Amino acid sequence: MMRSSSIRLSFCARLVSFLLFGACVAMPANAQSTTDTSPPESALAAVDSLRQSGNFTDARSRLSTLRDEYGDSVEILWRQSLTTTDVAKTLDDEDTVAQRYRTALELADAALAADSTNAHAHLAKAVAEGRIALDAGTRERVQRSRAVKRHADRAIELDDTLPGAFHTRGRWNREVSDLNFFERAIVKTVYGGLPESSFEKAVQDFQRAIALEDVRFHHLELAKTYLKMDRTADAKAELQTVLELPAREPFAEKYKEEAQTLLNELD
Repeated sequence: MMRSSSIRLSFCARLVSFLLFGACVAMPANAQSTTDTSPPESALAAVDSLRQSGNFTDARSRLSTLRDEYGDSVEILWRQSLTTTDVAKTLDDEDTVAQRYRTALELADAALAADSTNAHAHLAKAVAEGRIALDAGTRERVQRSRAVKRHADRAIELDDTLPGAFHTRGRWNREVSDLNFFERAIVKTVYGGLPESSFEKAVQDFQRAIALEDVRFHHLELAKTYLKMDRTADAKAELQTVLELPAREPFAEKYKEEAQTLLNELD
């Protein structure tokens, strides 16, 4: 019994480790809904610019103002969800962080209620589900992991040019594939199993994300995947790319520091 409990705890930690930093999701202003309640494209572009520069607090403030004026537009709601997640990643207080993630999930659900065919809303849902899984029990974590995969898949079905969706699914594929035999057996026997995964699928997803958006975050996670596959030369090449790429996304310096640390460990 003690061995089984230890394996379950190990599984919990490994299953959600890929969500510690969350998906760095771009917010293109041209993803505007066709509904009459959507705010002007220029207003959404201004919000996206703030978010991409890491000015999450001002982005949230503008989104709140837009929501007061235009109501529950899907274009506002999914942005609020993702930006709330970004703000949470900058905080230290665990209770506050947990509450922000719950708020992000509520906003994602509201976005899907406004338009269930919006790819960004499904991506916001996948990201929020994964974040909440961090502090959940084993059964809930497995359920939320399934939700991450399901909504990332749906986002890609609706918009196969969405890099954040491929990134999220890539991390899911990598971490689930990294479970050992005993962890897989427990998940299957006790919790009903998880969808099929593979490291090769993870590589394909990260490569697709890079083709759509050549930023540090995608290269860093591809490098980590290559390390899991014992493809050290490929991993080093990706880490070097992270160091050479200009900063184009929030938390870019953090990704660069992590890449340098990994390279130092490999040398």
